[in-house]
Parts: sequence; C-alpha cells; structure tokens
Amino acid sequence: MPFGSHRRLIPLAVCAAAGLALAGVDATAKARSMSVRDAGHVNVNVSFNTQMPLADMSDKTMAATQKRGRIFVYNMAKQECETLLATIAATCRLSNLSVSAQVRNQYNNNPVSIYLNGNARYMITLKDSGEKPAPGSKP
Repeated sequence: MPFGSHRRLIPLAVCAAAGLALAGVDATAKARSMSVRDAGHVNVNVSFNTQMPLADMSDKTMAATQKRGRIFVYNMAKQECETLLATIAATCRLSNLSVSAQVRNQYNNNPVSIYLNGNARYMITLKDSGEKPAPGSKP
C-alpha cells in the first residue's frame, strides 16, 4: 500500500459505519470502523455494552455478576458474525475480543452496578454486490 493511501480509507470507514447505522444496527453493537485490507478483506470493529445491578458488594456477588456479563458479551460477539454473514459478509472470523468490567457507584437511589464493555474485531470478506465492473476496469 503506497504511503498516505490509508487517508483514503477514512471516508470508506465513515460511510460503512453510517450505512450499518442506517440499516438498524443495535445500539449495543455499533460498528465503530471498517478498514480495507488486501485481497478484499475488511476489518469490522464492534462494541458491546451492558450494565448489571449488584444485589450486594460481596466478592461472590461481584464475581458472579462479572461472569454473567462476560457471557453476555461472548454471546453477542458470537451472534455478530451471524449478523455480518446475513448482511455484508461472505466470510467472517472473530480475530480479537476484549472485555472490561467496572463497578459503578450510582446516585439518586440507583443500585451499585457493574458496567461491562466488549470490543470485537472481525475479519470478513464482503459479499459480491452483484454490480458489473465498468468496461476497462480491473475486477
């Protein structure tokens, strides 16, 4: 890739993320960016967020709640490949997943909760759009 050509990818990432948003992507699973890679591969980054109230502040309760939250994020990450395959992807592979948890103290009589954030990266190949290449262009 020639030096500086990555600057041309920014509008593609913005358009792709906007297109996914217009297509009704769930608010807890927003496509954050897409970047074109070699041989038709595209990286898709998705974030998943959830907040779970804590019944108490015991270590056992906190550990169990964090585990339930991680399972939620793992299931969302698994389902996202299915969503990508049903929409824009011909192939999909989860290539990276990170999960973080934070205890949040709430005010105004709201319970203390655990906030979980997951970030997943998928390597996909795009589905054939069905468009014919322009005469004289390379496929």
